[in-house]
Amino acid sequence: MLTVLDDESTIRRCQRQFMRALRPHVTDRIAVRIGHPGESFRARVFRAGGLDLWYHTGVIGGERYLNAFGTGMPSAGDAVSSTIEINIPMSGLDRKIGGAFARDEQGRVFLVHRGRIGGRRGVGKYLFETRYRGVWSEARDGEARSAVVVIGGLQSPLFARQLALFVRKVQAIKAREAEDDRQGRISFEEDGFREECVGSRAVPEKRDHAAECDRDLCVSDLAGRLRDMGVRVGSDAAGELFVRDGSGRIAAVIEVAAGAGPQPVERAVGRLMLRSWKLPQEPRRLLVAPGDPFGKEAAGLGIRLVPYRWDEGKAVFTGLAEALGGMDDAGNRE
Repeated sequence: MLTVLDDESTIRRCQRQFMRALRPHVTDRIAVRIGHPGESFRARVFRAGGLDLWYHTGVIGGERYLNAFGTGMPSAGDAVSSTIEINIPMSGLDRKIGGAFARDEQGRVFLVHRGRIGGRRGVGKYLFETRYRGVWSEARDGEARSAVVVIGGLQSPLFARQLALFVRKVQAIKAREAEDDRQGRISFEEDGFREECVGSRAVPEKRDHAAECDRDLCVSDLAGRLRDMGVRVGSDAAGELFVRDGSGRIAAVIEVAAGAGPQPVERAVGRLMLRSWKLPQEPRRLLVAPGDPFGKEAAGLGIRLVPYRWDEGKAVFTGLAEALGGMDDAGNRE
């Protein structure tokens, strides 16, 4: 289980490591005003162009680190509002503050968030807990236990991308809530991949949090690769990805395993089988996993394996076009 860190010197080192992980991505420094009409302050934000992310860091009242994040490209002098603040107490525990650092049994440190998000009326912790999907876990939080979102591992070379994905998901939740209000909460469902739907809501048993953070990025990279191939890809509440063929039917369901171990692979296979049996026509089943966890056994289950690996911070998929080949113009060109 994760344990939230409360030692002042440890938190200070983690905060410095947090900021160091972002520096190589900085492309611009821009003077803006952060806040909203009637309550804003002058600040210099750092923009990471490749991540489509800007951030501002500082100290509030000598008690907590301010880490504000937004997306897009602010113009000099503009008034901007942050999408999410991942503020962290400088020492001790404060469950009223959203952000924290937490350590697992192996000594790895993660940036986590308790779900306290701000914004207009109706945007808060309840909205976050009911809408956010990602890597949820339980953490020892002093004498209590808290459900937290694991944003990413500070030691991971993918940490900056994991953080940017978290910010985009929060932005999508807030935007969707505003759209719900304008539409009287009537749902107009359309096909299309939605990053904010990647991951789970529940807090399951002990897991490899680092692998799960990597997995969510892999799902996003896979959706992007499929779109580049001309595939009609979407996601839904039952699972992460599906592919429609030229006639509009779901021709393939896809699951990504969070590692090559027995538990993550079995969970992914289980989701594939449960999702496919309910469809009117049997779809193609694709298991995306690092390495080859099944070998020839996968074919016996009617599953096509698509191995993936990481190359310069991006997931690369082997045999993806072949796995989708011949699906009635579903879009299977490399």
